[in-house]
Amino acid sequence: MKKDKKKSVKERDENLTNQQKILEKIIESSPVGISLVENRVFKWVNNEMLKMFGYEKKEDFENADAHMIYNSYEDYETAGQIIFHDLKEMGKSDFDFDLKRKDGTIFKAHIIITSPGIENSIKSTIVIITDISQREVAQKAKLEKEKLQGVLEMAGAVCHEINQPLQTIMGYSTLYQDNDIISSREMNHIKTQAKRIGEITKRLSNITHYKTINYPGDTKIVDIWGSSDDNS
Repeated sequence: MKKDKKKSVKERDENLTNQQKILEKIIESSPVGISLVENRVFKWVNNEMLKMFGYEKKEDFENADAHMIYNSYEDYETAGQIIFHDLKEMGKSDFDFDLKRKDGTIFKAHIIITSPGIENSIKSTIVIITDISQREVAQKAKLEKEKLQGVLEMAGAVCHEINQPLQTIMGYSTLYQDNDIISSREMNHIKTQAKRIGEITKRLSNITHYKTINYPGDTKIVDIWGSSDDNS
């Protein structure tokens, strides 16, 4: 009977050990940074945390203050206030924040922090960090593409609407160029302005990227000269 009990205990311990090894492998192979943080001090990190922040050894994180991953003390305090509030109210903190790598470069990260504690929510926390800087770049590129598409559609419509009356103006200016009603100076001025309108429509039709300039009244307008490939 005692042998069976010892065997049962041994099997249970072996199962627990195997489960722990499997869990460690899953955590170590995770594509996101995972760490154990106690009172805002790193106690353990997985390999992805090292890779994400540009460190070589886990010892670089062990017993190091979480301040090391923030760009400034102000950022450290701001993030701390968010985390403390969220953990106290919901038991979980989930937010985006700028973090700092070992070489000083800044990247946008998504942070998820959970804590089993209620009285002292930051005593022991599991911190999961995902580098979303590329996602943010992709989102910005998508937004710029959508803006450019809108500008191109508007530019096409404007060019279509302007070109017809512009051709009429140019035609009549040619007919009246030898007429005494309008002086040569005035006629040249009309032609110059008509050609200027033509140049503007040409620029509009050659827009390839989205660029704005400041305009009086605290507004921004599309810079058709800077957004066009035709810089002649």
